[in-house]
This record gives sequence, C-alpha cells and structure tokens, in this order.
Amino acid sequence: MANLSVIGASSSRLYWGLASSVVASCMFAFLPWYTHQYPLNDSSGNWLAAQRILWSSLLMLLGMVACKQFPLVLQQLRAWRAWPRLCLAALLVGLQLWLFIWAPVNGYTLSVALGYFALPLVLVLLGRFVYQERLSRLQWLAVALAALGVSYAYILADGLSWVVLLIALGYPLYFMLRRKYPLPSQVSFTLDNLLLLPIALAYLYFNDSGVTADALSDSWYSLAPNLYYVGLGFAGTVPMLLFLFASNYLPMSLFGLLVYLEPMLVFVVGWLLGERLAEGQWPTYLFIVLALVVLAVDGLLSLARQKARGYSH
Repeated sequence: MANLSVIGASSSRLYWGLASSVVASCMFAFLPWYTHQYPLNDSSGNWLAAQRILWSSLLMLLGMVACKQFPLVLQQLRAWRAWPRLCLAALLVGLQLWLFIWAPVNGYTLSVALGYFALPLVLVLLGRFVYQERLSRLQWLAVALAALGVSYAYILADGLSWVVLLIALGYPLYFMLRRKYPLPSQVSFTLDNLLLLPIALAYLYFNDSGVTADALSDSWYSLAPNLYYVGLGFAGTVPMLLFLFASNYLPMSLFGLLVYLEPMLVFVVGWLLGERLAEGQWPTYLFIVLALVVLAVDGLLSLARQKARGYSH
C-alpha cells in the first residue's frame, strides 16, 4: 500500500506539472493576440511593455506577501554588493519582456516564434561548450540542422531578424547569470520586475499611450482601460509562475520538450493575425522544425531508457 501511495503521488505531480506547462504555453501564445486588442499605434509596444512591468511588479509583490516570502526579496535588496548582477539580470530579462510585447504589435510575431524555436538549440551548444555537457549523436544532428537554417537566413540579408538574435542570444546570457548566482525562481522574477519598475514608471510618466479618441471609440479597450492593463499583467505573470511550478514538478528533460509547444503556438497566432513568411524564409523554418523534431525524438528515447533502467532496478 505504501508503494501504491508513492506511485499515486508521483503520478499526481506529473499530471499537475504537465497541465501547468501546457496552460503556460497557451497563455504565452495568447499574449500577442491580447496586445492586438489594444488601439495600436507606433508607440503602443513600448507603452504596453511598461504597463506589463508595472502590473507584473504589483502582482508579484502581492503574491510574495501572501506566501510570506517577501523577506527573501528584502534580504537580496539589502545586499548592496549584489546590485550590479541583479541589475544586469533585470536588464537582460527586461529586454525579453519588452520584446515579447513590442514585437507582435509591430508585426514581428513570426520572428519571435523563430527566436524561441532557436533558443533551445543555442542552450544545447551552451551546455556543451561552456558547461562541458556531453551531446548525443541526435543532439549533434539537431544542432547541425539548426545551423543550416540560421546560415541560410543569414545569407538572405533580411532572413535573420534582429528579433531572432536578441531572443536566441539574450536569454542564454540571462540563464548563465542566474545559474552562477542561483536564487529561488519566484524571488528572482520579483527582483527583476522591481528593478525594471522605475524605468517603466518613468516611461509612463513622460509619455502617453498615443491613443486617439477616434481609436478609442472603435475599441472595447475604451470601456475599461485599467482593467485591460490588469489583464496584461496577469497574461504576462501567471504563465511565468506556471512554468516555474511545472519545472519543479516535471523531469527537466520532459519540461524542456514541452517548452517547444510555446513557439509553435506563437507561430500559429502570428499566422492567424495575418503575418506571412516570405518565400525565402521557409527553408529556415523548415530546418529549425526538423532540428526540433530530432531533439524531441532524442528526448523521448532518453526518457524511455530512464524508464527501462527504473524497471530493471
């Protein structure tokens, strides 16, 4: 009976982790659509990114206070010698938070998807050459396919957007910094938002949304603008927390495979919003997708081997 209860508890954790990861990916993919419900103009991306940081900061603070973990945040803020690396981490992730809002508003949703397609492959290379992790033959094949896709896009002058580079190279720098100076995920995410908050408040104070009365009259946003911003905060914060929850409940290999769901959904959202790939961009996406398929097969084979070893013991 004891063994059955342990198995039941493990299955429950697995199901909750799977559900959290899938819901998080769906919510992140929902965010580009949500931003398009705003009366868009040239400065909308910056305005919405600042609003996201403002409301994410408030939501994280409320959550930390409710969970009685706010003293952990204060402890880090009091350590003034840690401020340079904390500010650097906030800047690195802040660029990503801004880009995920700004890019869909300005027609770069598919570039965001490609950036998140390429990110896991960059992390594989990082693990091999920086952290000396061994790669399987299938992982090397995936890296080769991804390299072909990126090289092809680079040859086509406009094929490789700066958005792709910022995502694929910026996030690994952030992860390296967090790995060198580890903190509980909820604490680090709260600190990131709090350190970005002055920049967001300054932008909101010295700029306006640029939304005209005519635009407001044609948008449901005019009914409750502050409610829209609160929704933006939830849409940007809740999926991040769900991902953190899933990372604690799932084997890391399975969690990594599920992360691929997000860029695929973002790609679909970009397509539904009317963005289309130029004819010359298709090979790049094809190589990236093939690389992800190879990585997925490698991950599934690895899980099968682990399961077989578990049964043998």
